[in-house]
Amino acid sequence: MEDFRSGHRGSSLMEPVAAALSSRDFADLAAYYSVLPDTPDPLASHAFPQSSPPPGHAGLAVRLITLGDGQRGVPPCQACHGPVARVLGAPSLMTQNADYILAQLNAFAGGTRANDINLRMRSIAGQLTDIEKQAIAEYYGAGFGKH
Repeated sequence: MEDFRSGHRGSSLMEPVAAALSSRDFADLAAYYSVLPDTPDPLASHAFPQSSPPPGHAGLAVRLITLGDGQRGVPPCQACHGPVARVLGAPSLMTQNADYILAQLNAFAGGTRANDINLRMRSIAGQLTDIEKQAIAEYYGAGFGKH
C-alpha cells in the first residue's frame, strides 16, 4: 500500500485508495490479509487454475522457472519465488492469473512498476521476450507452479 501511495507502484485504481488510508488502516489491512488462506478455494467458481499453456510455452516456462538463462543473466523464477511459487519474502505466484502476471511482467519490463528492490524484476523482465513472458504467465496461471 505504501508503494501505491508513494507512486513506486502505479495503479489508477489503488493509488486513490492508498492515499485515503492511514498508517493504522495499512496495519489493519496487513493483519487481515495475513490470516487469509493463500491457496485457491476448491469450491470457488472463478476460473483458476486457468487452462494449460500450449506445450511449447509450457516447456519454455519450465526452463525459465527452473533454470533461468545464464547467458543473459536471467536467474530462474524459483530462485526468488520458490520451487512451488511461494516463499516468504517474495510475492506468491501460485494463485495469480495469467493476465495479472503478464501485466506485472510487462510493467516491470517497461519501468512503469518500480517497487522491486535493487531493480531485480525490472532487470529480469526487461530481458524476457514477449513469448517468454506469456509462457511464464500461462504456466503460473494454470496453477503449475504449486506442484
